[in-house]
Amino acid sequence: MNAHQKEHIKKIVVVAAIVVIAAAVLAAYYFHQQQQNQKLLTDAEITGETASDSGGEKVVHVAGAVNQPGVYHLKPDARVADAVEAAGGMTEDANADTLNLAKVVEDGEKITIRTQEESSGDGGSGESNGVININSASQEQLMTLPGIGEVLAKNIMDYRTEHGGFSSIEEIKEVNRVGDKLYDQIKDKITI
Repeated sequence: MNAHQKEHIKKIVVVAAIVVIAAAVLAAYYFHQQQQNQKLLTDAEITGETASDSGGEKVVHVAGAVNQPGVYHLKPDARVADAVEAAGGMTEDANADTLNLAKVVEDGEKITIRTQEESSGDGGSGESNGVININSASQEQLMTLPGIGEVLAKNIMDYRTEHGGFSSIEEIKEVNRVGDKLYDQIKDKITI
């Protein structure tokens, strides 16, 4: 074996030793981290709560025709009826038919209860004299508007759920994929 071959073998041995040492260090670090993770318990684990028990609380804003409008903290499985009850129940002039009381509430949702007067003319159905109420119309009713298909109707419904309804018909332009051109086509056919 010549000197050049010995030098080459020496380099291979050094590289192999470095790889083995690096692997050993990484393995030790990984093992240490696993032990640390097992030692760390959250408050919820110590008290026996699950993630859904401690972090599933929903915060909703209840507005409109209720006795005590405001922001309420509800159980994870709360329904709209629970939110209304937390807000002191509906006022005498409330129109309960304008919303689904059995719907599960979403965190951050605004629930607006309309009065009989606010929903008169459409009976809470979403349509009055051929004009669609974008705050109460069903997906099918929204799809009767020109240029509104299933996806846009769902976008409109999602927007009003997330924002507590529309405060003006122009606000519909804030909905994803509804621009000025589409707004011009539907503005005379919608109301709030």
